[in-house]
Amino acid sequence: MSDSYSLLCYTRVPTSREEANNEDIAFSMHLALRSHLDGSWTPLNENYGIFFAAGVPIAAATPESRRACTAAARFKTDPYTTVRAASDAVAHGAAMPGVDIELKSLKDPHLFRLASGRFAVAATRTARGGGADGSERSAFLLATSRDLTSYDQRGLVLLGPTSGVHRPTVIYNDAERRYVIRWHDDDGHAMRAVCADIIAAVGTTLPAEPDDTAEPIAASNANDVNATSVRRDYGIADAVPGNEIDITEQEAATLIARFGRVYNTGVTVPSMTVSADLYDGEARDLIGSLGRTTAKLQYSDGSTAMRAVDWDAAQLAALADDAAAGRLKPGERRTVRGRIRQTDYPVPFAVERADPSVFAWNYNGEQLFMFIATDDTDGNCVDPNGGRTHMPLRVATSIADLSDAAGGRDREIDLLTRGDRNSEGRAMTGCFWAPELHVIGGKLSVLFMPCFDGPAADPDGTANDRAGKPDMWTGRCHIMQLRQDADGRDLDPRDPANWTVPEPILGPGERILNPVQRISLDMTVIVDSGRWYYAWQQVGSVWIAPFDPGRPTRLTGEPTQIVVPEFAWDNMIAEGPNAFVHEGKIFLIYSGSLVGIDYTTGLVTAPAGVRADLTDPATWTKLDYPLQKSGMYNGEWQLGTGHGMWSHDEGGNLIYVFHNAEYDNGRYGGRDAQVRRVHWSGEGMPILDMQRDEELNPAYAGVTMEIAVR
Repeated sequence: MSDSYSLLCYTRVPTSREEANNEDIAFSMHLALRSHLDGSWTPLNENYGIFFAAGVPIAAATPESRRACTAAARFKTDPYTTVRAASDAVAHGAAMPGVDIELKSLKDPHLFRLASGRFAVAATRTARGGGADGSERSAFLLATSRDLTSYDQRGLVLLGPTSGVHRPTVIYNDAERRYVIRWHDDDGHAMRAVCADIIAAVGTTLPAEPDDTAEPIAASNANDVNATSVRRDYGIADAVPGNEIDITEQEAATLIARFGRVYNTGVTVPSMTVSADLYDGEARDLIGSLGRTTAKLQYSDGSTAMRAVDWDAAQLAALADDAAAGRLKPGERRTVRGRIRQTDYPVPFAVERADPSVFAWNYNGEQLFMFIATDDTDGNCVDPNGGRTHMPLRVATSIADLSDAAGGRDREIDLLTRGDRNSEGRAMTGCFWAPELHVIGGKLSVLFMPCFDGPAADPDGTANDRAGKPDMWTGRCHIMQLRQDADGRDLDPRDPANWTVPEPILGPGERILNPVQRISLDMTVIVDSGRWYYAWQQVGSVWIAPFDPGRPTRLTGEPTQIVVPEFAWDNMIAEGPNAFVHEGKIFLIYSGSLVGIDYTTGLVTAPAGVRADLTDPATWTKLDYPLQKSGMYNGEWQLGTGHGMWSHDEGGNLIYVFHNAEYDNGRYGGRDAQVRRVHWSGEGMPILDMQRDEELNPAYAGVTMEIAVR
């Protein structure tokens, strides 16, 4: 072991949602590294949780219905879960968030090493928000981890008989080849238990005995996470420390690469060579090609990125003149100055435009960029603007020109407006939620959710307060496609008449997608190994099903639930899925924690190009913490970041389009669209919140291209 690095685990005292530190976030395990230079402690992941207790499926949830509860896959029957009836979703092989799953939190985390040298975490499991859930009477939560970037939640280790398990600690005694578990009971008495294999102990009961080697504590402090007599000040805001462990330099590097800030450390430009034998047009063409030379940016984690450079036009022109006239001599060297291109997108990009989609599209040989979104004026996305619901589309030749600042809002076209009818002849009166642009079956398509006026009564027979008004619960996924002429050329997408009548997307047997609640929304497309899938939100979770792009209004297989919100940070919903394939892996982002200032972006991944069964929840690997969350961006707070979509800019760089919450002095005013570039880290993870100066250090923005004449 290296003594250069110490790692601290801790929770936090909850402060506020505005600081991304409410109970759902504070009561999770955070990590901090001690500097080997000055001994100070630096929180990882911006002082945000990294390990969250997984929610527990209720006893009435069937094995089939809990298949998407992958974080809790190893959990056995939990004696502390509330006994209640399952939701209607269970009969359809799914789990209903908040009904069939009980969300959990944790406190008093303790890091330790397994006999194998890998990491493990012991913690007191709590109810969501930090209150008692009963397990603290005689058990603690155990999880294992290879490198603390992901966790395998094993379940509860039961201890008994005991009257309370507070501040559990575990060490492996190498000499005796056994684990020693210590804790204090409700009365402050020191207790312990031993076992040879702590993983095998999960779900069993280990006999407890008094621990004569430890001092008792005051009963009043036994369950007090803020007991100052045993807490050290680490200089971390609101920290409630757990324990410290030593880690190796490589282990520290892994944590820094994942949870530290990645920043630009240098830039290189390739040296170029031109021949003195070139003349006239051939010489000008060659010099012109030099203007497309790109720069490679290096980063602190070993990753790189390519960026376009705006080269000095006058210097290139002078060089081209000399080359064309034969004035270049062998052995001569020339230089051309340039500046790395770093487009700054306006913040906000589009006010009160939520669930945004930016799409690069070739319109009969012309490169166009399109922007489409939900109208979220004043936070009313059901019937905004006094009932003048519409689907706004923007079209431009650059992404920047789609923004409000460039007049994009003034040039919006309404593809649909309230009262337009779908293929069933029903008037679409509200919502037009989460429109996404895709090419399906060779046709430009919009996937979206309209809603209709509510019926007099809800399905349970009670009066519907949205009767005769747009009712979000009537909403269903629809598709409309751009028409083509007789020669197969696309018609102008800016003319609403050139789009087909919206059609609902139905499952096998012409059934609606969501038999439990009716509503289905946020549909997107995933293509893998030649197979096409829709993914969307219903029953508060992400579902998937195959379809034929030649008949995109019908599924070709039964929908299955693949992502369920299982953590306090993704709360009661998983929605807004969108996928991108990078280096053999499907990155499917989704959003959780309900719409508002707590909104977050989660991630599940699956292997790409190997014909994996994407309808099997076990194919997908879930990140334990949000990929993106509320935080500082270029010096300003952005709250409620989520519902994003992958896209590309003019230079082919991957961008992330999403919305954040308008929030000022306690007032929520809807959601605004934003655009950022994506950086791929050295370990192959997408970074969605790279700051401007982290992406490109201003000191490296000016570059020089060396040109040798031979």
